[in-house]
Amino acid sequence: MNTELAIQNDLGMSLAEAVGVTPQGGGERKSAALPRVNLMHTGIMGEIDVNGKSIKTEVVPSGSYKITRGEDDVVYASSPTVRIFAIRQQWSKWDAKEEMMMKTVMSIDLKGDLKDNVGTFNLGRPSGYIEDWDSVPEKTKDLIRSIKRKKILFGELSATGVTDEKGNPVDEITAMPFYFEVPPSSIKSLDLAVNALGRKNILPIQCTLKLGANLVNSNTGNSFAVMTLDMGDKVDLQPEDQDTLHNFLEYITTVNSYILEQWDEKNKESISDDDAAIVAEFVNVEEAD
Repeated sequence: MNTELAIQNDLGMSLAEAVGVTPQGGGERKSAALPRVNLMHTGIMGEIDVNGKSIKTEVVPSGSYKITRGEDDVVYASSPTVRIFAIRQQWSKWDAKEEMMMKTVMSIDLKGDLKDNVGTFNLGRPSGYIEDWDSVPEKTKDLIRSIKRKKILFGELSATGVTDEKGNPVDEITAMPFYFEVPPSSIKSLDLAVNALGRKNILPIQCTLKLGANLVNSNTGNSFAVMTLDMGDKVDLQPEDQDTLHNFLEYITTVNSYILEQWDEKNKESISDDDAAIVAEFVNVEEAD
């Protein structure tokens, strides 16, 4: 049997829907911790010995990828290879006063009203396309600018040339599950790479991608890293990929469930007992249908 078809049947959705990409041409609760990947805009300085003389230099270059596998287990790689199993999006904003990340549930797209962990939708950001930006009140504009679009990757990572924070070599990484919040400046690069695969009728789960980075100068004179993605080898789907994809989807569901519980808690006081009973009756009728 075609492995892709088997995965589709078992999930009850198309493989493209599960991964979270749109086919081309067509219309904090504790959960199992995932190693986290971050793109580094600034390198790590250290000292190396050159002919008996200590020289200060970047031991971990800017544009490297920081891989956090545990509190005391952090390593770095400059050009890891990834296989993307799922892509999700969410709105997020850092609340400096409360020292917490405000965020919506993760979704395949940002078209609808997404519940968030502060009891609103889209963190208060207006939904839909704004035709006349100039007519938007300045306070609303500031709110919109403060809320960031986030793309999150779930997949497997492999890397050679891995080092610690002092630049010392450590063991290479093979097919490690990971979670990666793509920096806003790199979302365009990700979209271009995924769309290029789509034009070839290839899903991200069906190939490897080699990650790299270009350093770009900002208007302030500082530089920041922008992710690059180059297609590697095509990958034949294996039966164990179904379990891996299930695990990622379960992780997403668990995180979203916690955010939804927070939304419910924030809205308990805003609805009367009588209104809540009416809503419950509607829900029960819909479920019965």
